[in-house]
Amino acid sequence: MENSASEIEEAVLGACLLERGAQDTVLKRLRPEMFYVSAHQAVFRAVAALYGRGEGVDMLTVTEEMRRSGTLDEAGGAYRVAMLAGRVASAAHIEYHCLILQQYYLRRRLVQVLSEQLKAAGDMTNDVYDVVIAVQREIAALLDDSEVEDHLHDMPEVMDRTVREVERRQALSVGGLTGVPTGLAELDALTGGWQPGNLIFTAARPGDGKTAIDLFFARKAAMAGVPVAFFTLEMTAAEVGERFVLAESRADPLRMKRGQLTDEELDDVRRTAERMSALPIHVDDTPYINIDQLCIIAKGLQAKGRLGLLFVDYLQLLETVSKGRTREQEVAECSRRLKGLARSLGCPVIVSSQLNRQVEGQRYGIPELRNLRESGAIEQDADMVVMLYRPERCGFHTEKDSGYPTEGLGVAIVAKHRNGSTGKVYYGYNPSMTRIGEYEPPAGWIKKLL
Repeated sequence: MENSASEIEEAVLGACLLERGAQDTVLKRLRPEMFYVSAHQAVFRAVAALYGRGEGVDMLTVTEEMRRSGTLDEAGGAYRVAMLAGRVASAAHIEYHCLILQQYYLRRRLVQVLSEQLKAAGDMTNDVYDVVIAVQREIAALLDDSEVEDHLHDMPEVMDRTVREVERRQALSVGGLTGVPTGLAELDALTGGWQPGNLIFTAARPGDGKTAIDLFFARKAAMAGVPVAFFTLEMTAAEVGERFVLAESRADPLRMKRGQLTDEELDDVRRTAERMSALPIHVDDTPYINIDQLCIIAKGLQAKGRLGLLFVDYLQLLETVSKGRTREQEVAECSRRLKGLARSLGCPVIVSSQLNRQVEGQRYGIPELRNLRESGAIEQDADMVVMLYRPERCGFHTEKDSGYPTEGLGVAIVAKHRNGSTGKVYYGYNPSMTRIGEYEPPAGWIKKLL
């Protein structure tokens, strides 16, 4: 492998010394550490330095750059640089050559990582679970590095991607819905559905229904055929399943909890559970899961075609593997990692988050973005923030903007929407918060208006 890598490296560097187009391609796709031969790393750094300053790159300028930086001897002298220029006649296959070098580099890194972790696994003083987590983290980093992404795009490419995205939305649009359906018509109208690559936060005070509405969104998406992964850090998988069943069956929640269902209700629960079994939902109830583990599991599901929408319930319970930092710093890291995960997966990621106590002292008890708990990074990273509010819990009999009676009324405030409008969406819920749906004002209230 070493000989082949050396030959390909010589061809790539030789092309850079000959053609400007080769320099554009190579410097976008490769980094110095991807070259196996240290002399080739030195030449690549000289090429990159000249290119970065906008100066010409050829055999003479690279030789002079290396002489100035004191690395010419490391590369084998001026004669060695001249030899590289004579190793290739054309840069016609430069992209393919770069791909080969990327693969060689990943193989070397994989061998190094596995060797180090094998040694750690054999050391009985190490916690085996720490070793497993370290392996997962290293492998995830290799996967992220499997294709060196080009994040610099010229305007023709930007416009081409823009037109393709517009055309994709046109092809997918059904009544204005271009993303994953939310299950609420007003929210769909405001957002066009949950959009690919977006990080969405649903935020509320404890007891205001973060988990309930996330489960509603998950169920509705799965019913539309979208594969869903639901990470719950405070409930078991069975408890999540019970919520799903109660949302679709006629069973009484209190009697189910007490084990006092009627025969008819029990039969209905069984039939409902059978229907729900067909939904493409995976529930992960790993306690104390950290952000690295979550990302690895999510990417594994995506690789198997089992992920179109991801839920995390909830942010403040996620852990990081870094020690010695404040909780605010840890939450900020998790938020940033989830933002990167959403873009990497290309699917919506919905994360529930807590609001601080200050919201309870605000006028009408209506939450604002400044009430997001523990980290301003949440507001910064989010593509959308949906803040949940139940005016009935604040002692109001009517909602101030709509005039709706507050019993069974939930308000989803789209407080931030990076790519669209903000506003209020009304939804209904039952007393146990097990059923959520479109809000319908009571018949008596409508008659009163008439």
